[in-house]
Amino acid sequence: MVNNSNRSMTAAPSLDRESRDSLAATIRRFLDGEISAFAFDDALQPCHRSPDPTVRYVANAAWYHYDDCKDHMAALSKPEWDYFQRLLLLLQSDNQVETTTVRHWSWTQLAAIAALLGFAWCIYLYGWGRHLLAFSIPFGLASIAISFFRHRRIAMSPYKPLLTPFSNFQELSHAYRTTAGFAKTRCPAAVERRRIRSRVAEFGARLQLYAVWLMFSPLPLLVQSLPIAETRTRVRSA
Repeated sequence: MVNNSNRSMTAAPSLDRESRDSLAATIRRFLDGEISAFAFDDALQPCHRSPDPTVRYVANAAWYHYDDCKDHMAALSKPEWDYFQRLLLLLQSDNQVETTTVRHWSWTQLAAIAALLGFAWCIYLYGWGRHLLAFSIPFGLASIAISFFRHRRIAMSPYKPLLTPFSNFQELSHAYRTTAGFAKTRCPAAVERRRIRSRVAEFGARLQLYAVWLMFSPLPLLVQSLPIAETRTRVRSA
């Protein structure tokens, strides 16, 4: 197995208190049910251009926890709600978030390359045509298997879901000690029970995803042949 790392650090050069307070107020309005997902998305747009990289980081992180194609009120699990509380803590503090990109090589890239070569061999033997859609299915299954094993093998601390964006308990504890007036709120039962789409709709969307994955398997295999990029965060105290 080959496992090399290539790291790049982005430092946080400035703190924009006005943007932080504005973004924190917007997040609280979304969590409290005062605005819906579409209004929340509109309010986040200026944050992506903030000179404060922590504001940009939080705005990007929030994007993964709502749907910008269907308007809805906040629908979050308890871990997601607690994650938003840590983001609010980060915004209210004077600390800065730093991101590090680590790239890994492993046997999964070799498996993806081998599958790509196998598909190319099928093209060489049988030429171009609709029959390639049938050939792509077994290679799509191989791609799905690679994705499954890659996800299972990525090393992740069991405490990461409890800490992110902080990298350890010391960073989180320091933020609580040095941030005056911050109070974590509990996840309302209504927010935890709410769903953006029905289970049937979610199942149908997943079936569509796998159908496209099977038919166009060379594309995900090509992506899987590249090194795995993992973004890690740490919070630097002011």
